[in-house]
Order: sequence, then structure tokens, then C-alpha cells
Amino acid sequence: MATKETVKSIEPNIADLANGWLKAYKLDYKLEQESLNTEIDAALNDYFSKNGGVGGNRPDCKLLLQDKALSFYPVLIEYKGYKDKLVKLDSNGQVDNKTAKNEPNFKNINAYAVNGAVHYANALLHHTSYTDIIAIGMTGYKDENGNLQYSIGVYYVSKTNFGIGQKIDDYSDFSFLRKENFDSFVEKVKRLQLS
Repeated sequence: MATKETVKSIEPNIADLANGWLKAYKLDYKLEQESLNTEIDAALNDYFSKNGGVGGNRPDCKLLLQDKALSFYPVLIEYKGYKDKLVKLDSNGQVDNKTAKNEPNFKNINAYAVNGAVHYANALLHHTSYTDIIAIGMTGYKDENGNLQYSIGVYYVSKTNFGIGQKIDDYSDFSFLRKENFDSFVEKVKRLQLS
């Protein structure tokens, strides 16, 4: 009889897959400790952390992309390595990052990929001049055949949606970030703003 073992996180596999896409798209991405720019670094450092302490917010991956209108969009990516850890929504279908007392829900921010990414995006909303941020969460698991199964959550976080984050669409990879696809992705984001 097989003993039920604890499920191990496959976060390194998820990060490897996703960062591989970014590399293939020739995008200039930065990993955890690397600097994106001083304004973003300072914001992540000054904002309260995922555990409620001070600073030291480190998204697993981050990029700064520019559209054809020369607007910059920070992209913050958080990876997890478990089956059901993509996003935790509240009863209204919003990213559940606040408790009933309107305080940060650190349990969700820590445990779920999208919730963590939206948390980082809020650091930028509060402490930088950037007003439009893309928060991406990705998680996955290995199925019974050992194949990597994953899911991606792509959210738009802005002053206009009060930092809550709006789901943009369903994606099967990060190709929407490619230079040749990014402008149409931004158009989709702008259409969201109107709804």
C-alpha cells in the first residue's frame, strides 16, 4: 500500500518553464534580488512585506515593458508550486487580499501566486509614479504521469481599480508580453478600464 506523501512544491520547475519563455521572447527580465530600477526597488523595499513585516518584497520575476505610446508597464510575476495556489478570490470575485477589517490578508498574499503579485503591484501603486501594473501569478503541479500541469493568472492593477486587480484574460503562456504582442495586450487592458 502506498503511503500518502506530502506534496512537494514544484515552484522551481514552474519558474524554470516561465523564465524560459521570457528568455525565448528575448525580454529583459530580472529575478528576485536583481534591480529593475531604483524607483521600483525602493517601493518594493519600503512597502510592508507579504508577512506583514517591513519591506523586502521580492517578486520572483519582474520586467518593465513599454508600449508603442512609450508608456511603461511594470510586470510583476509570482510563482508557486502547488495545484490550487493560483488565486484566492473573495465572495465578490475580487482578489482576496483584505480581511473583513480591511487589513492585509497575509495568509492569502503569501499562499497564492496572483494574490502575492497583486500585493507587489500595490507597493508600486503606493510608492512609485507607475499607475498601470501587470500582476501575474503562475502555479502548477506534476500529474500522475509526472507531466507539468500549470495555470496562469494575469491581472491589471491600477489606481482606477483601487489596487484590487482585474483579471485580464486566460493565457496558456507569457507570449502576450512579447514585443510584437504587447501593444494589443495593452489595448485589451485599456478596454478593461472602460468596463
